[in-house]
Amino acid sequence: MALGMNKILVAGTATNAASAYFQAQSAGNATVTLPAGTYYIAPTANVTIELNTNTTGNISNASWSVVVANNTGGLFIADGTNVRANVLAGTPTITLFTVNGGESVSGTFNK
Repeated sequence: MALGMNKILVAGTATNAASAYFQAQSAGNATVTLPAGTYYIAPTANVTIELNTNTTGNISNASWSVVVANNTGGLFIADGTNVRANVLAGTPTITLFTVNGGESVSGTFNK
């Protein structure tokens, strides 16, 4: 892990546990605009990650392009406004993994 990168922790694990690398963030089971951050999504059926490609800055006239396709995984960056998790069918649970969002860390080199 790069020294300049925040500690990454798994939600529900003990701080600095050996398996503490990702923090899960649930986006629920509906289409939702994602908060700003860098995310990884594991392959999830009936969910796409989409980017608003409308260059006028008007979110009400959004033109969405798929960044992470249905039932595939990937890494993406959200700006808090123009990236969404889009549910295509059913009510899948959308789980995203992100860097440490405030978990306590006792040292730089802890696992």
